[in-house]
Amino acid sequence: MTSYMELLEKDIINMKNGEIIGTFDDVEIDLESGKITAFYIEEGSRFMGILGKSKSRRIRWEDIIRIGIDVIIVNVDDDNNRAIKEMLD
Repeated sequence: MTSYMELLEKDIINMKNGEIIGTFDDVEIDLESGKITAFYIEEGSRFMGILGKSKSRRIRWEDIIRIGIDVIIVNVDDDNNRAIKEMLD
């Protein structure tokens, strides 16, 4: 089992291109079922908050492939996520 604090230390890697797309930030839970529905990640650098807060990105639970010791591997299409994120900004 992995704790919330352990998740905060993990990088998120996109399986499609092998890039680090961010770090774990928060989790979304369906209160009726008690199940996790999504992770939120921070994209970009977050050097002690000096460079400002990076933007959050939602990763559906179905897109999470594996939660490992050091990383979380996801399978997401960056182009679609960027387009959605730009529409919301």
